[in-house]
Amino acid sequence: MNANTRVRCGIDTGGTFTDFVAVDEASGELVASKWPSSHDNPVEAIVNVVKESGLPPESIYFLILGTTVATNALIQRRGAYVVYVTTEGFEDVLYIQRMNRRYHYSYEWTKPLPFVEMRNCVGVRERIDAKGQVVVPLERESMEQLAREVEARLEGHRVEDSAIAVCLLFSYLNPDHELRLKEFLQSRFPGVAVSISHEVAPIWREYERGSTVVADAFVKPLLQRYVNSVRESLDSLGLSCPWAIMKSNGGHASASAAEGQPVNLILSGQSGGIIGGKYFGDLAEQQDLITVDMGGTSCDVGVVQGGKLSYITNYEIEWGLPISAPFVDLTAIGAGGGSVAWIDKGGFLRVGPQSAGAMPGPLCYGRGGTEVTVTDANLTLGRLNPEYFLGGKMKLEATRAREGLAKLGSELSLSAVEAAQAVIDMANENMANAIRLVSIERGLDPRDFSLVAFGGAGPLHAGGIVEKMGMTRIVIPLYPGLCSAFGAALADFQVDKVWSTNYRSDGMDGDLIIEQFRDLEAAARDELREEGFSAVPEILRSISMRYAGQNYEHDVSLEGGGVSAESLQQAFGEFHRLHEQLYGYSISGEVIEMIRVNVTAVGRTRKPRLRAPPSGGDPRPRQSREVFFDRSGFVSCPVYRRDDLPGQFSLVGPAMIEEADSTIPVHPGHTLRVDRNGVISILA
Repeated sequence: MNANTRVRCGIDTGGTFTDFVAVDEASGELVASKWPSSHDNPVEAIVNVVKESGLPPESIYFLILGTTVATNALIQRRGAYVVYVTTEGFEDVLYIQRMNRRYHYSYEWTKPLPFVEMRNCVGVRERIDAKGQVVVPLERESMEQLAREVEARLEGHRVEDSAIAVCLLFSYLNPDHELRLKEFLQSRFPGVAVSISHEVAPIWREYERGSTVVADAFVKPLLQRYVNSVRESLDSLGLSCPWAIMKSNGGHASASAAEGQPVNLILSGQSGGIIGGKYFGDLAEQQDLITVDMGGTSCDVGVVQGGKLSYITNYEIEWGLPISAPFVDLTAIGAGGGSVAWIDKGGFLRVGPQSAGAMPGPLCYGRGGTEVTVTDANLTLGRLNPEYFLGGKMKLEATRAREGLAKLGSELSLSAVEAAQAVIDMANENMANAIRLVSIERGLDPRDFSLVAFGGAGPLHAGGIVEKMGMTRIVIPLYPGLCSAFGAALADFQVDKVWSTNYRSDGMDGDLIIEQFRDLEAAARDELREEGFSAVPEILRSISMRYAGQNYEHDVSLEGGGVSAESLQQAFGEFHRLHEQLYGYSISGEVIEMIRVNVTAVGRTRKPRLRAPPSGGDPRPRQSREVFFDRSGFVSCPVYRRDDLPGQFSLVGPAMIEEADSTIPVHPGHTLRVDRNGVISILA
């Protein structure tokens, strides 16, 4: 890149590596770099990966960061000391939870603990009814009594590590009491973070709303410190450009907005991957995609149908601990290159969810790791080049990996190679199950989808996964190990707004619903402008519906240019069709309840056209290597460098394609094709 280059950058802080991608929107040129992640100091890896790129600070005009800080804080339960304030008489809702059980017949299963201690659930005298009317006013005396109780519970705890979560009954209909409490608590306890439920999750269902606002408060002090650290670090690098953080909905938010509502960042680190996967799926002219992002620690599986991302409004950090916010629809499992292979009490082989991470890492890293991992298995099967890991920056110790697998295999009466294949089979089966969860269980046939495989380990396992699933096409992005960072660089602005309601199809107030849509659209546009998007946004509308008496609703999109009585009626018909697709039946003529109206405002960013590789020529393999395939055993494979492959090139496996951030096995009988954009497709 020349001195006048201006680039848009994405950073993804994964569990094992932190990835950096810069895109020159004018030329389509990419600059990429990686650095080992640091769990204790994630900002350190951000600084190092920017330095590693070699880009001058003045060339970067915008930077988007995907982070797992909020996710890790919730998973590891390392967050703030929270006091929960709710309407008097409802203090136990977070512990009562729901009547459903994860294991119906287990006497040992217990409900998960909320992110707040029971003794810290405090009631305040006030009451708003289901119509938003004040039944019991919030008096000054009640607030003073609350302050004394909160003060007693915060005693002995550092202000900067404490937070207050407020969830009052029906505050999503009338937020006056919550707003007054927020102002009062902030003045009485300066420096203590305060989250209120109607701002974080303006939805009905008190448990879900309470659980969400507690999660927001739990991670808020940590996110505020993280944002400040990133801000200071970027300043130290001489970066004066605006920067943003990826949100769980696949959009991005300014740093100040992100630290204000950190619950929107729970899947920040994962959402960039599916955006990058969709981009390369579009380049490969594939509209129906299942994305598999397999890194060093975990694997995220998502669905793109008809060229559109799928979204959900509920996510569970643990079973029974919901967070109600807009999320890109992803399923995450503990399957990565660093996933540990182990034998359970019954003598069965398991892989994950525990991971060796980057430090000490797999056995073959030679950094003191003591447990066999998926990476060790791939190396033993010849699928990794010990001299070209991370583009040759790191040498792998094949002997240590094989010795570890021989020891594991001895416990299973298997050779080292057989044990390695068993580890790969188990990891592939875990990922296949995740694909079944997002496809078959939702009425989708995965055989109708192309598999977009990325992350450092995704392409390594793609061939085995499609054979298990009966799928026929694999798409491998450019720089597959950096696809999540690339997706972050491409991310649009996005704001989601909801309004909770309770109307029936046989007695709805259509004019009021239309008015509420207009109000939500105006609020979403205003927020986009505050985020820095000045053009005309794309508006998406939907209604959450269910049959009368059902417990759970589904989102139905309103197609067309606006909301009208006609489009509302069409939505009812679409709900019947959706219900039949999901459950195998619909109930014609049944009353439909409308639970929530939803508006999404999207500020589209310009997507770059990547520099196409030269076409023609006959690339020569760099070497030949013995590689083990399940059905063929060890086979002599030509080994190519991806950079050597021209556009419009094809070959029939077996073969190995190496690049700095990943490796692509072409299984025997599979056909690899490089298109004019440099994107690889493999036909199984």
